[in-house]
Amino acid sequence: METSKPIDLLPTREGEDLEAWLEKNPGIEIITRDRASSYSSAIDSASPGTLQVADRFHLLMNLSEALDTYFKSVAPKINKLVKAKTMELCQEAELPESNNITGTSSVLPRFDSRLPVFEKVKELQSQNIPKKRIARELGISRNTVRLYFTMDELVPKSHSRRTNIENFRSYITDRISKAGYLMKDIVADIRQMGYSGGNSQAYLYIRQLKGTTGNMALSQSEINQQNIPYIKPLSTRRLAKYIGKNMNRIENHDERDYMQMLLKYMPLLRQVRKLVRKFKKMIRKGTGDIEEWIQTVKDSKQKLPGLTSFARGMAMDIDAVKNAIQLKWSNGPVEGHVNRIKSIFKN
Repeated sequence: METSKPIDLLPTREGEDLEAWLEKNPGIEIITRDRASSYSSAIDSASPGTLQVADRFHLLMNLSEALDTYFKSVAPKINKLVKAKTMELCQEAELPESNNITGTSSVLPRFDSRLPVFEKVKELQSQNIPKKRIARELGISRNTVRLYFTMDELVPKSHSRRTNIENFRSYITDRISKAGYLMKDIVADIRQMGYSGGNSQAYLYIRQLKGTTGNMALSQSEINQQNIPYIKPLSTRRLAKYIGKNMNRIENHDERDYMQMLLKYMPLLRQVRKLVRKFKKMIRKGTGDIEEWIQTVKDSKQKLPGLTSFARGMAMDIDAVKNAIQLKWSNGPVEGHVNRIKSIFKN
């Protein structure tokens, strides 16, 4: 560790070989190692006075594995939330844009009073009930029954009231040619320019104009519908990577929104995030009470699969874990040589 040069290569990774080597080479003061319990036992047996330092990289790797286990355990809850939020967004995207020009409230379509009668006529028609009898029982004219017989759906009433909206055709055409427009904004603008009709008539005219001109620019609601987030859930590995990360540093916009959504609607994940960030800060800064952290995980009222096992494992190896946080030594140079040797044999 002091020279960054190998001094020996053991024949196997078994604890017995390490123990035998230590007995032949007494006087070792500090040993850095990974989390393998066989190494810890071998050192305790052959060199009980040696200071053991758990490797920080392996501690972070163990945390990542624990988080992967945890996210697998809460996957059903996450999937349920994702499905619910996706359905909400789909429903919002399918709603007609508000016809309230101030945008402070939405207005539902007017109920057509003819609809119950129409549906009853269609029901009786499917039963082959004569038109005359239907007219008599429902108290409507036979002409109305004949008309309803020919319809698959009730045709909305036409509005006889004329407006001056045609005067603003050029302006509307220009606005809907640019993606991201809001119909309520267009209606608000033409009203200030002198439009005298109702909002519903304006919306109908804009939709018809868009259809007849062949203009395919997307409105804001259509864009929102196309870009609904949360459709593709992140893997448990990805969640383990992001849970302790600064959200602003997640480069992918959709993945960042996804994580923020989970944290907003799942309070338990905020607790897990706090634990992860605290642990990583201890490793990074070299300060902090790891025993308090372990106890917090153990005492959690919520089940924390993976994290609980991770905490218990560190408790059994507490001295080496404390040394990993407080001392400068790390297993990095050893890992580098191991990877180099593996590459040589692989090639």
